[in-house]
Amino acid sequence: MKSLVNDVKNAVTESLFGVSFAFPQLEYQVSHKVVLMPNLEDRKHKVSLICGGGSGHEPFSAGYVGNGMLAAAVAGSIYAAPPSVHISYAIERVSQYNSTGGILMVVPNYTGDCLNFGIAIQKASQNGIKITEVIVNDDCSIPKEEQGVAGKRGLTGIIFVMKIAGALAEKGLSLEDVTKTAHDVLQNTATYSVGLTACAIPGQPLMFELAEDEIEVGQGIHGEAGYEKMKLKPCSEIVAFMLKRLRDALSLESGDLVAVIINNFGALSQLEQGIVVHDVVKHLQSMNIEPLRVYAGLLMTSLNSAGVHITLLKLPENQKSLFLDCLDAPTTAPKWPGCVYSIPTERARKIVQDKVILTTKRIGIEITAELQSLLKQCLKSACESIIQQESHLNDLDRGCGDGDTGSTLKRLAAKTLAYLDKFQFSHPSSVFHELADIAEQEMGGASGALYCLFFTSINTELTSATEKHGWPYIWARAFRRSLNHLMKYGKAKPGDRSLIDALNATCETFENNLHKPLAEIYDAIRIATWQACESTKNMKARVGRASYVKQEQYFQNVDAGAYAVAVCVETITNVLKGLKL
Repeated sequence: MKSLVNDVKNAVTESLFGVSFAFPQLEYQVSHKVVLMPNLEDRKHKVSLICGGGSGHEPFSAGYVGNGMLAAAVAGSIYAAPPSVHISYAIERVSQYNSTGGILMVVPNYTGDCLNFGIAIQKASQNGIKITEVIVNDDCSIPKEEQGVAGKRGLTGIIFVMKIAGALAEKGLSLEDVTKTAHDVLQNTATYSVGLTACAIPGQPLMFELAEDEIEVGQGIHGEAGYEKMKLKPCSEIVAFMLKRLRDALSLESGDLVAVIINNFGALSQLEQGIVVHDVVKHLQSMNIEPLRVYAGLLMTSLNSAGVHITLLKLPENQKSLFLDCLDAPTTAPKWPGCVYSIPTERARKIVQDKVILTTKRIGIEITAELQSLLKQCLKSACESIIQQESHLNDLDRGCGDGDTGSTLKRLAAKTLAYLDKFQFSHPSSVFHELADIAEQEMGGASGALYCLFFTSINTELTSATEKHGWPYIWARAFRRSLNHLMKYGKAKPGDRSLIDALNATCETFENNLHKPLAEIYDAIRIATWQACESTKNMKARVGRASYVKQEQYFQNVDAGAYAVAVCVETITNVLKGLKL
């Protein structure tokens, strides 16, 4: 697996240096891999929290050091608990200025962490330091009867524990009260995970194999496989499955309130993460369980694994205000995901969803019912062909583009087919006006603008056209005017490796063969367009994203945009062949 490291042996040390460079007010004690909050001497009689564990889970735990959360974080090697001597060093540093407040140790429930933190806690107690612990075990993916001696794993629920306990410590509550509340938080917390990929320690292969159509249910945060495998399903179905397990684990009922963490394992895209958040909130609301706070992001990762944890914190009526006040309390910890926008206001949140309603007027030339049917069939067939070519078009766009030409055009084609029966086929100019609207709203980006401009220009030309020259001349003129507008505003010209190459061949051939029988015109156009498409192979790109790519291997195939034009031209000429316009 490829990774950006210098030397695996120094990876943790260098990564923590990175944290200290990004947040220079934090103190980094290199030899013990301990990160400390600034101004420890100011804590005096306040409780201090210490947490830690193996590295590879960044930003946990160094990212949660700051007023209102941790006083210190201790990092072990990748996926290995920190040695007790390093934990003891953190305790000594924190207790140096804090003789009465005491220390709460927040420990993830893994054998190595429990052993090494336990050793340090016992040594601290022997030295007269006031110290307590909470061992976080919020994983609910393994049925109780199948759990081993170690019990449940500690997952992202530890972040809720640190935040709420840290807020109470900052308010000056006693060690006993802070510890009790930390345990209360834990009792009301459960986490469930699914993984899409295994992870790999830098320089090593993937931890385990996972088929392309499978997900790992209950995947751990150290690269270990989960409780079971299941087939990959749409996000909404996976989230529903996870929430059912969480609801059972916390005995949630209709009317209950929760706070939510959606944690990204590390390699899930932000787009997918947003979809997971959407589905979690929608499904909870459908259960009549209200998520009062929602936090999402890269919070406790598993190196380069793709997947999510969903953590629910039940908000019992007698503790709701306390928990929420602590979640909303300010903290200087740099990676706490909450901010002022995480707290809803009294003003109701409004999400407006306007539906596209086609209300185009009938303008321009009116055509016969026979020609209307023909125009509709041409449009329908072209859209169906584009949808069939989605994967191939995406493949052509990879490397030299962003790999979405097929998907983008499919959105245009699918929406066109959905509205096909609403188009004003009696007036072709109106049809292209409607197509322009769909292209602009469904495609977006440069492609949406190009197709919108192309259809708009055809609409403009058809609006003012008359039938005296005949339909072949009208269409040829409309295509030429539209192509000229594309070149004017899009800056591309023939030879720049784009859809312009294919469109230009279509227009020139159409214009040069107007004197011939229609069947011959159609054949000539189809052949010329495909030849122009083939000519883009190995052509240097001068426009679009591809113009920034200088590696020749990405230009050995034809241009995706030109290929799409050729597909449409072939489909339409096949429909038209033998018929008259």
